[in-house]
Amino acid sequence: MRPIQKHPLNVRVFHYILLLSFLPLAATGLLLFFKPLSQEGMQLTYDIHIIAGVVLSLDALAFTVIAFDRVVLFIARVFSLSERDVKWFMVLGGYPQKFLLGKKVPVPPMNKYNSGQKLFGACVLIGGTLLILSGLVLWLVPHAAPRDLVWLLGQIHLVAGLILTAFLPVHLFLAVYRFDDFKAMMIHGNVPYHDAAEYTPLWVEQEIVPVTVNQQRNK
Repeated sequence: MRPIQKHPLNVRVFHYILLLSFLPLAATGLLLFFKPLSQEGMQLTYDIHIIAGVVLSLDALAFTVIAFDRVVLFIARVFSLSERDVKWFMVLGGYPQKFLLGKKVPVPPMNKYNSGQKLFGACVLIGGTLLILSGLVLWLVPHAAPRDLVWLLGQIHLVAGLILTAFLPVHLFLAVYRFDDFKAMMIHGNVPYHDAAEYTPLWVEQEIVPVTVNQQRNK
């Protein structure tokens, strides 16, 4: 039952701000795409979109500078591929079988992040970078940049935003389903040892320092 720290404070703060800025970005982005409101409503929507975009960009920049080592480690984790990832996607982590059929299927052992989380993390890294860079150009210098470049950046901004928005409900649902992991990311940063050993056994075996009964008693 000994807890393991999975998400330190700086990661949790970054994730909080990221979530609180991306939710209004996704909502206002859809409104800007479909344009269902009046002119005044659309202008307010645009202003909220810009403010949330600036907050998200500053959050990403600050975390990259303050916790550069963690950013590098996260990139290394999400872009590491193996045969286990292929096998994980072949059964989709066992989630469809569990939710739809009520049965448990063998799932390959995972490291700190499972293959689905790695895919989502890669999409956030790439898509988020494209969103920030394209958004800055479209906001600050849309008339100074070449017309074809502005059109291309607009399409990139749209596609990246739609992909990340489509991932969002799945990510939130699975986060709540894995409630111990959800509490670790949003509250205290720790996961129970048994939860980590079940869902991320390679992380526990390879990176978590074993604690014997005698060591626990001495502390």
